[in-house]
Amino acid sequence: MAVSAIRKWWITHQLDKSDSNDLITEDEGEEDRRRQLCVNLNQALRTTQLLVDFDGGRPILRLTAPLDLVNFASVFHPRWPIECEVISDIINHIEWNPPEPEPFYQPSGYERAPMQAGEERGKVVYCVDHATKRPYFTCSRVRGSRGPIKSATSYDVSQSDFILEFESRFECGNLQKAVQVGVYDYELTLHTDMYTLKHTQWFYFRVRNMKAGVTYRFTIINLKKSSGLYSQGMRPLLYSETAARDRGVGWQRTGSNIRYYRNCNQNSKDTNSDPITLYSLTWTLQFPYDSDTCYLAHCYPYTYSRLHRYLRCISSNPAVASYCKLRVLCNSLAGNPVYVVTITSPGVGRVEGRSRKAVVVTARVHPGETNASWMMEGFLDFLLGNSEDAQLLRDTFVFKVVPMLNPDGVVVGNYRCSLAGRDLNRQYKTVLRDSFPSVWHTRNMVER
Repeated sequence: MAVSAIRKWWITHQLDKSDSNDLITEDEGEEDRRRQLCVNLNQALRTTQLLVDFDGGRPILRLTAPLDLVNFASVFHPRWPIECEVISDIINHIEWNPPEPEPFYQPSGYERAPMQAGEERGKVVYCVDHATKRPYFTCSRVRGSRGPIKSATSYDVSQSDFILEFESRFECGNLQKAVQVGVYDYELTLHTDMYTLKHTQWFYFRVRNMKAGVTYRFTIINLKKSSGLYSQGMRPLLYSETAARDRGVGWQRTGSNIRYYRNCNQNSKDTNSDPITLYSLTWTLQFPYDSDTCYLAHCYPYTYSRLHRYLRCISSNPAVASYCKLRVLCNSLAGNPVYVVTITSPGVGRVEGRSRKAVVVTARVHPGETNASWMMEGFLDFLLGNSEDAQLLRDTFVFKVVPMLNPDGVVVGNYRCSLAGRDLNRQYKTVLRDSFPSVWHTRNMVER
């Protein structure tokens, strides 16, 4: 029907051109006829989704751009699996760049490799285990579990002068258990990626009730990687709320006596009865203030909520609205939107637009690789900026940017997998759209 209407108009158009009114210029008459064609098409086809472009005077149909599918709420809460308990505390960290590059840790060769004490010779001071309640993902809701938040400690913190208070039931947090094995010595167990028995490397948790000037030791006892950057001088991160408030100091690399080593005391087995060799990371540190609220992390955290705030900011910026469009590519298993940002200069015709090559950029397929999100934010800041280089790139290319491919894994504090219990970076050939929606839709977008 659309082709027939176009053909009929084209014949009429050629006849009208020869009999056009001399009082109307050719450009004005052409523009009026084009507008009338769009009106006629809308009436004949009963749709407003078709528009007409012209290539050398010949009409070409195209679809209108989709409506803005992103409606950012002023207060955003991601969706969690229903077995996850989520505390109501709002976690915010200031942005801060150290005045000088932070030095690598220089090992002395005398760093201890503590023997594992375990629960038998220690005291469990924190324990939460939502990952074992179900073998696979079933459903989700905002704020996770419907029930009241249970205490994860087995003692009265207010009556203890020495025991640290741990917490990780917040976005991106990962700590399953803490066992006090000495007055200032703690063994830590991380959650595996949800619905798996694998992938423990990312950690991010909160501690309170500390004493300044006292040397604490932390030992993570269930890491799965046989080597890591900690063997090459990397140090854990520390964030002090008091330092942030009083001195404007944010995340800092910290720690001494750092050692990454094979855990000879533990040889676990998975469902296939294959032996799993575990590794440990141990380090010591002194907290800067008494009774502070501090956070420890593997790398600088970048949450899904932060991405949401960033995208809301750029989508509401009128200066970039003409060349930046934000859409929802799909929804994750938990129902969290996976966003796609399209960046290119406006005002191009169909032929010129097709001549532009597309550049597809994605990040955060692995939740624990938070550095990818920081790089992506910097990339978008540059590409949306007003520099001549950014303008040239927008004029030359169409950028399709998916800033976070695995929002569910990011939210729950996974290191590598999605809630399907699989590494999304190994699923680009999948036909299971409902199981791996973000990579399926990204691949489909690339193919289109």
